[in-house]
Formats: sequence, C-alpha cells, structure tokens
Amino acid sequence: MEIDNYELWEPIANLPSSPYFFELHHATGELTILLKEFDNPDKTLKVKFTGVIGYSVVNEAGRLRSLENSSLSTFCKSMDSEFLRWIKEESGGVFDDFELMHYVICNSDNIIDVISGPPVIAAWE
Repeated sequence: MEIDNYELWEPIANLPSSPYFFELHHATGELTILLKEFDNPDKTLKVKFTGVIGYSVVNEAGRLRSLENSSLSTFCKSMDSEFLRWIKEESGGVFDDFELMHYVICNSDNIIDVISGPPVIAAWE
C-alpha cells in the first residue's frame, strides 16, 4: 500500500496550530467546516469548499495508521492520495478531467478529509 504524500496547505494566514472541530454544513455541492481555537473560542475559522465530491470526518482513533504519516499536518493537501485514487477508481473515470484535490484538516479529535475542486475560501469570523 502506498503512503500518501501530503504538502502543507495554508488556506489563510495565521492558521490555528491546534483547532477543534465545531460544525459542518453540506448543501448543494458546498461544504463548510467551522473550526475554533481552544485558547480563543470566540474566534471561528470558516473553510468553504466548492465542487465537493466526497468527504469524511473520522475520530483520530480510527485513523492511527494515517497519524504515522510524517507528511500529515494540521492543514495539508494531496493530488495523489489513497482517498483521491479511490474516488477516481470508483467513479469509473468520470472525474479524471476534474481539477480535484484531497484536503485534510487534522484537529484535536478528528481527521477531516475533503475531495473537491477549487476554490477553497477561508475566513476568520
């Protein structure tokens, strides 16, 4: 089995180093994830994905093998991950011409995986 190779992803300046998962909203191909900081719970990072093909939110205990990957960080992305390869294989090539990216957000208790196209919009609220 291939090891996923992730690169750092900075959707906005001043990213939290240890965010926690607050809320998720999914409607009409858009996924919005709200993250908070432990030391400043009044501040919310809103990350909005468009053209979402798939996503998962898994407790980190269910992703122990993934946590051993040294390229995995709090905010990272990959154009060639196991999850992205699986989506493309399962679709029978429907998404081969799409500009898809696998985005990962590792937070205090969960790992959030999102397969989507650009753009991704992030803002502090």
